[in-house]
Amino acid sequence: MTNAPVRYIVLHYSATYADQDLGVEDIRKMHLDRGFNDVGYHYIIKRDGTVQKGRADSTVGAHVAGHNTGSIGICCIGGLERASGPNVGVDNRTDAQKAATIRLVRDLLVRHPGAQVVGHRDLAPTLCPGFDVRSWWASVDTGSASTIAAPEIPPTIRNGSRGEAVSDAQHRLRARGYDIIADGIFGPRTEATVRQFQRANGLAADGIIGPKSWAALLD
Repeated sequence: MTNAPVRYIVLHYSATYADQDLGVEDIRKMHLDRGFNDVGYHYIIKRDGTVQKGRADSTVGAHVAGHNTGSIGICCIGGLERASGPNVGVDNRTDAQKAATIRLVRDLLVRHPGAQVVGHRDLAPTLCPGFDVRSWWASVDTGSASTIAAPEIPPTIRNGSRGEAVSDAQHRLRARGYDIIADGIFGPRTEATVRQFQRANGLAADGIIGPKSWAALLD
């Protein structure tokens, strides 16, 4: 199922506390535990403003029921304060997150002209993302063109590699329909699957996930 045309760019919070320094792998685990097949958002913005890639933009997300098709989901880590507890959503984005959100949304609007910038609560009965997105965007959008730096490209991994980057790649391969276990260990089976993916995408089938293979996985 295609995710085009994109009608909405939807802002979210992660419904986690401001002192929790989480990232895409943490959110992916939360979503997998809830029965999703991958992280539901297309972009995660960490507390320090780092933009991390979630689902491919061309893949339908899982972030706003009834409006997933034709929308891009952006999640800023945070949204809760210890003092007010888990049932009160607030806008506690850092300055770095706000700046990253502006750059990312502008970039997405260049690629998807005509898309509306809205909050989760504009499309569903929820407090998320803790503020009036339409009003906020109107106040910060100067209409000037801006290009955000590309989301961070993970390190090159190959047979014998272990860790978060391997797990990330395995999850992305699984989301594309490949039969692979996301255990964070790059063994012979993962290498064989990577070769399959590379051949299917016109890449050199060397079984190594370097910049070009990562770019295809992140697309």
